[in-house]
Amino acid sequence: MATTALQVKELAESLPREPGSAPKREECVLLIEDSEEAMLLVRYALQEYGQGKYRLEWAKCLSDGLSMMLKGGVDIVLLDLGLPESSGALSYAWVREAAPDVPVVVLTGDTREETELSVFSSGVEDYLVKNRVSGSLLVNTIRDALYKDDLRRQQRKAIGKKGAQPYNWSPSVEARATK
Repeated sequence: MATTALQVKELAESLPREPGSAPKREECVLLIEDSEEAMLLVRYALQEYGQGKYRLEWAKCLSDGLSMMLKGGVDIVLLDLGLPESSGALSYAWVREAAPDVPVVVLTGDTREETELSVFSSGVEDYLVKNRVSGSLLVNTIRDALYKDDLRRQQRKAIGKKGAQPYNWSPSVEARATK
């Protein structure tokens, strides 16, 4: 049976691919979380609802997570705000410092509105409370955060090619003076 599976795999690899159809790579989801139980639930959600699109990396503490981020290859971070070394918005600030362009979704037990507002005002993609999140919601949130991040990168790239400046939504001093 194993040889048959191996033969099928080899055959599939030898077949010509359609032009432009490269195998999709898995997105690296870094979970910075001290609870093994929470990690197991995230892993299950990614396996059950992620359709093979995501690979989970787990850091049990903030310093390990920051080290992993600095090495590169992380596509999105799921961050618990209740870590032994750091907590609350400070944990988010450290993650943002280590990887300013990586989207971050907070996955925490902290239900305080002031914490949520604080990290949202700092640029977090989304804020999920652990005991209120389902596997499908978690995967949808990850997918949406990665999609928004991809759109931002495409916009920056397009602006860079054109040499144009992003549109400024605030009225200029001259425009206000003419009214």
